[in-house]
Amino acid sequence: MSGYLADTSVFVAVEQRRALSTPPPGDARISVATLTELIVGVRRADTRPLRTVREATLTRARSFIAVPYDELVADRLAELLAEARDRRRRARAMDAIVAATALVHDLVVWTQDDDFEVLAELSPSLRVHRG
Repeated sequence: MSGYLADTSVFVAVEQRRALSTPPPGDARISVATLTELIVGVRRADTRPLRTVREATLTRARSFIAVPYDELVADRLAELLAEARDRRRRARAMDAIVAATALVHDLVVWTQDDDFEVLAELSPSLRVHRG
């Protein structure tokens, strides 16, 4: 597989009309972890207007191919989390799932989050495109 995974932060940036860099080359995909985070956002929206905006973001995200969390991703995720604990570093669960998915499928992570810097330190083969 070639291309990139658009992280949740990219969808939120569009939703909030924040500037984004040009995406990495290749086909865009998302991790099921991104879908999970966006669905949580819809369910936690405390006003109807906010819920409507978040539902539109979720609908846009669902137009991308979602790369599943499978056994290969689980194995890579376990390696990342074990390495994080060994180094006394913190890795957020959903970001770690996105990173593991990208590593297994040889995809770049397109994100606006700093959290992926820690994950790239833990696994230098993780490619992160900020912006």
